[in-house]
Amino acid sequence: MCPLAWRRKPKGETHGAVNGPKTFTGGDLHVTPSNHQHIGSRENQEDSFALSDLTDRKLVAESGVLALVADGMGGLALGEEASRVAVQVFLREHLLRESDESAPQRLHRALVTANAAVFDRAYQDGEELELGTTMVATLVHKRELYWISVGDSRIYHLRNNTLTQLTRDHIYKNQLMDDVRKGFLTKAQAESHPEGAYLTSYLGLLALTEINKNSEPLLLEPGDWILLCSDGLYNSLTDEEIKLFLKNTEQTSAENLVKRALAKNLKHQDNITVVLLSCNSVGK
Repeated sequence: MCPLAWRRKPKGETHGAVNGPKTFTGGDLHVTPSNHQHIGSRENQEDSFALSDLTDRKLVAESGVLALVADGMGGLALGEEASRVAVQVFLREHLLRESDESAPQRLHRALVTANAAVFDRAYQDGEELELGTTMVATLVHKRELYWISVGDSRIYHLRNNTLTQLTRDHIYKNQLMDDVRKGFLTKAQAESHPEGAYLTSYLGLLALTEINKNSEPLLLEPGDWILLCSDGLYNSLTDEEIKLFLKNTEQTSAENLVKRALAKNLKHQDNITVVLLSCNSVGK
């Protein structure tokens, strides 16, 4: 299958919020989530996001807290439906935890099941639709962070003064850069290639050949930030701008980060979706 281009999307204000407790406990950490979304200058909102139920203390204690961001493709209502289906199915699978299933295994199973659901939706009405969505997911259990991703939505980790992109964008540019290393293309040719931003992996394919995930947990520390976002954010703000903003902990929230991106007044502002997890010592 040819790689599907990342589609530009949706205008308007926020698109929902995750309600409930403001924090949850991960070991000896308090983790505070915040979330925000804006449609940008698009006509449709094709991003979806979710947090698992923070009111279910038993679920939090046994399975942790799941955070998701999905960026749908397909145009009109199709992208919105693809991301919505993916998030709903992923959340459902999170609840169906097997007793002997590790966190990485659960994330992988949920991703594969969500992929099948989006793929099936493309053929549901007896016709093949160009339908897909990116997906990034984090699972925080006690102090351990696990993550998984397909597509070009991203997960960042800020610790001290270092901002690290945990995920790898699944885009055609990666293959072009391989060709540069092999001497088949110049770097300038790869950088200017018109299909460089095309997605090479996303939910909605017959089989997922590119998946990013960690097998060993990232141990969270007080002061850490975890950022899940769609490309509408990082195409508006540089890594340095994101880092400087997150360091301003007294005013940082997902809403303020989205407002910072919108203040750029970009002509073709994409949908923006942000989920933030802030880590602090218990008692602070």
